[in-house]
Amino acid sequence: MTMPALLGHGFALTGCLGLIVLWLAWVTVLAPYPLPARAPTLLAATLPLLLPLRGLVHRQRRSYGWLGMLSLGYFIHGVGAWTAAPERLPASLELLLSLALFGGCLLSLRARQSQCDNNPSR
Repeated sequence: MTMPALLGHGFALTGCLGLIVLWLAWVTVLAPYPLPARAPTLLAATLPLLLPLRGLVHRQRRSYGWLGMLSLGYFIHGVGAWTAAPERLPASLELLLSLALFGGCLLSLRARQSQCDNNPSR
């Protein structure tokens, strides 16, 4: 694997796992949701990240594409939450992690595409 592909994979994996941990902490500790709303919020926020995680670990191209598109939703949520004054720190972390996820997926896909262009037998 090339260096950009490894770097992209690292960024994507860090962004995905970081978003999962951030959402778990955000809903339970940083800005606790009311008890009846915690489980549905956690499911809605973390389940979309957990589904393609296996493919991300195994470096499957389709997972990078889906996670790249999915990260834009987390970016939009981070921008909306950043405008709310008391939640600026977790929202800033969400913005940073979603950009890392998007950039990592993009970098990894581009590196793999250029690798396939240079070696047509793959």
